Amino acid sequence: MTTARPFMPRAKARAIARANHISTTRFMLSALMALVLGFIALTVGTTRARAEEAAPNPGLWKLTDEDSEVWLFGTVHILNPNLKWRNEAIDNAFLHADIFYSEAPVVEADEKVMKPLIAKYGVNQTGTSFLTRLSAQGSVDLNTTIKNLGLPEAIKQQFAVYRPWLAGVTLGALQVQSRGGDPEAGVDKILWREAKVLGKDLRYFETMEEQISLFGGMTMADELAFFESGLRQMIEDPDLLDEVTQDWRAGRVEALGEKLNGAMVGQAGLKTLLLDDRNKKWAKDIKKLMDGAGTAFIAVGAGHLAGEGSLQDQLADLGLVAVRQ
Repeated sequence: MTTARPFMPRAKARAIARANHISTTRFMLSALMALVLGFIALTVGTTRARAEEAAPNPGLWKLTDEDSEVWLFGTVHILNPNLKWRNEAIDNAFLHADIFYSEAPVVEADEKVMKPLIAKYGVNQTGTSFLTRLSAQGSVDLNTTIKNLGLPEAIKQQFAVYRPWLAGVTLGALQVQSRGGDPEAGVDKILWREAKVLGKDLRYFETMEEQISLFGGMTMADELAFFESGLRQMIEDPDLLDEVTQDWRAGRVEALGEKLNGAMVGQAGLKTLLLDDRNKKWAKDIKKLMDGAGTAFIAVGAGHLAGEGSLQDQLADLGLVAVRQ
């Protein structure tokens, strides 16, 4: 087991917590909109700024027929702003597409939209805090994670009103921020904003409520597993998200898939809910695009384009071959 180390000085962690109003709905909104695009361990990454020797080469795939061209691009939802990820192939495919697709309209979601969704799907309605349902190891891990993040132990009481999935997302957001990640530097947000300026047809696969309801529809057992496995990952492998992002940036899709599958061991139901079922649905939507005419650029979390049951696998089942560029 890897010995956990503090991610940053306690004073800095507290400053970040205050700056983000961790005890308010605003922070929940910030965390949720940043991370709801995918399972934290699967599709969210940060990477500390450092010199990179190789040029970026994130995975890019192309579907074509006589009158349609669809590009598939795997993204990371939170990044260090200093990380270089663009290359000529990505920019050319994006610029020449008439349609831009993302998972959900996160850039367009505001507090007015999100607050009632969080109240509906993320706030505990049972009257009994999920903290009382944690395993003995889960309770220990929560204390350790809070300490490693440099937060006061009293912060646990603020989680008492959350459902486990939202508490996990919030802690994940704090870890990502502590390692230099910025939601505004997320690939999806950057491309959406650019597509809007360029006048592209903006589309998405899921509404914000559809995305949040995926988490809100989880069983308590799955939510607790999500929460506790996330804590264990942050303690045992705090560099995993950096490693995932480096694999993504370099285009090491097989290595990325192996890490994703490893992160989901023992959580087959969660993988089905958050990845497999969505990939099947999106593949059908993409087939409709291919049955029509035009050029589209689709940007979804890299976790959907790697590993068994990927979006490419689902497209192949429909007779569509996505060719790596």
